[in-house]
Amino acid sequence: MRRVTVGFSGSGASRRALRWAVQDCAATGASLHVVLGPGGTAHHGHLDDALAVELQRVQGREPRVDMTVTTDEPAHALLAAAKDSSLVVLGCGRKVAPVGPGSGRVLSVVLPATPVPVVLVGPQAVLTPPRRVLVVSSSDAAVSDWAAGRGARLPVRLLTTWQARSIATRPSSAERRHAHLVAAERHHAVRALLSAASHRPVQADMTEGVLGEVVPQRLAVGDLVVVSAGAVRGLPLRTLRSPVVLVPRSSRRITEQDVAPAVVDLREPVIDRLQPS
Repeated sequence: MRRVTVGFSGSGASRRALRWAVQDCAATGASLHVVLGPGGTAHHGHLDDALAVELQRVQGREPRVDMTVTTDEPAHALLAAAKDSSLVVLGCGRKVAPVGPGSGRVLSVVLPATPVPVVLVGPQAVLTPPRRVLVVSSSDAAVSDWAAGRGARLPVRLLTTWQARSIATRPSSAERRHAHLVAAERHHAVRALLSAASHRPVQADMTEGVLGEVVPQRLAVGDLVVVSAGAVRGLPLRTLRSPVVLVPRSSRRITEQDVAPAVVDLREPVIDRLQPS
């Protein structure tokens, strides 16, 4: 299934998310589905203008675009759309959200329930077509599977961070050796999975340190960072120079309770309205 769903409210964050989603659809051949939040009629013109600008930027075939307007909580409409999508894309604003370092209320509802990866586009992310997939090591096989799928087109690099934990101020040498050994076992196992799934060698690094400090140091322009959804609170999303893909556990399924509050109105394909008469 190749459909990318993006949330749009007219804000600068949602415009950055729209730009990334259009670029990704043009590169992969996916169709684009836009969920327009409450006040959608007022934002209709903003969406048309933003789409017209972004579609002019793409190289190659323009993606097909359609839209859902929701009159209620946009997070529930995004979850309803996620059932038929391969990705959900959200913009991450500059303000500090009360729920943590994510994208505010929408992310706090979408992330625990989504069955598909969520791409967060932060305010500092450089919006270029991805040139490399940077996988943050995780024991969750869903992360490796998704990254390997993207690795069929892009080079893949694995990054494993580790840190010794101790009740004392400074970990002992034995504690550091044990932490390094555990991380190394996970590192080699994930690297083997990635290499087998992508059918190519995978470059890999192991670094001692905190996830949120190591990842920014290892990023390059054009990277697409792939992490387990559970690692979102360990990343400085608002200052990262790359979009972040949060991969949920593959066993997650959307329930009726997740999407019940949504009241949506499916509109005609947006792309048809953008064509010159």
